[in-house]
Amino acid sequence: MQGRIFALLGFLGLALLKNVAFAQLNNRVFEDSLVIAPENAQKLYLQVHNLNFVKNNEYFNDIIPGYTLFGYQLKPRLVYFPAKNVRIDAGLYVLQDFGNDYFTTVAPVFSVKFKKDSTSLTLGTLQGNLAHRLIEPLYDFDRVMTNRLENGLQLIHHKPGWYLDLWVDWQTAMRRGVQEEIFGGVHTYIAPLRTHSIQVKVPVQFTILHQGGQEAFIAKPILNTMNLATGLQVHFNFGKHAFVQQLRLENYVLASQAAEVTIGQPDFDNGRAFYGNFTLATRWGDLMGSIWLGDRFNSAQGGGLYRSTGVTNKTYTERHRDILLVRYLRNVRISPDVTFSFRLEPSYDFNHQKVEVAAGLYLHYTPRFFLLKTGTGSD
Repeated sequence: MQGRIFALLGFLGLALLKNVAFAQLNNRVFEDSLVIAPENAQKLYLQVHNLNFVKNNEYFNDIIPGYTLFGYQLKPRLVYFPAKNVRIDAGLYVLQDFGNDYFTTVAPVFSVKFKKDSTSLTLGTLQGNLAHRLIEPLYDFDRVMTNRLENGLQLIHHKPGWYLDLWVDWQTAMRRGVQEEIFGGVHTYIAPLRTHSIQVKVPVQFTILHQGGQEAFIAKPILNTMNLATGLQVHFNFGKHAFVQQLRLENYVLASQAAEVTIGQPDFDNGRAFYGNFTLATRWGDLMGSIWLGDRFNSAQGGGLYRSTGVTNKTYTERHRDILLVRYLRNVRISPDVTFSFRLEPSYDFNHQKVEVAAGLYLHYTPRFFLLKTGTGSD
């Protein structure tokens, strides 16, 4: 089986003209960006972010069992721009999973964002989750439905040719018997070639999940789970009026390390993986083919299909995870504030010779209402 997999890998490598690139799904419709525009200075808005979702994961393996996500999210908030380069958000986030008589999550939303030229700093609720644009083996797409909010500190720098997103998400505060959990990372890339017809980017993504604390009353080891991905991304553009609007040739290599620190005895677990992708972006949606070759790879918050240890049964392991994925993604804009999304994602497990399917429907409602202008200054 391994010989067959690597033969397929060799064919894919030739098809990609030996380019090694970075891949990610087009999740921009799910992002909640904290945009700052000078013309909004001293204006107050009511902004609503509503996501209605149903996703069924028909998985039949011991790494990640099948499950269904069905519910809605609602995030109304007031957005005020006291100056042309400052944004303040204050509101509420609600998650309702159908089948429960109570809200799964009710949490406040508050952030202050300051922008100077091409650099911004955010304190509070971050422009996070899928907006980090991490690849799925490093960050699970389903977290946009289960763990949407991130709170902490974020630095973003965005100029033509260079992008940087650096953040710390403080997920769990330490208290008696409970470890602190901190998730942080960096996504950066340089773009050495940018023309109308072709773009080339060299990305680096790194994440770390720290679970620990220095208090003696926590009878658990300190655990740091680290992941690294790098490669080269090549996009060919054919124009908005063409049926095939873009061709993306994308591969990348990954590494993982879990460091468990106990008194006098550190333990390290290393993994690696290859992820190859070929995508056609058409007027009827995106069609993406991917090959995943994992060797003891693990990610604390990445997609479960890519792991070598069980998500729920952590004692179950598979050293090699060899998977072929075919994905169809379609976004339909119904109105300026309403978008419908459909995803169909069958996969084939070479080791177990088994087909599994994930499918999802999503409805996004994202209006913004102007309320008032507070002054006449030109700050």
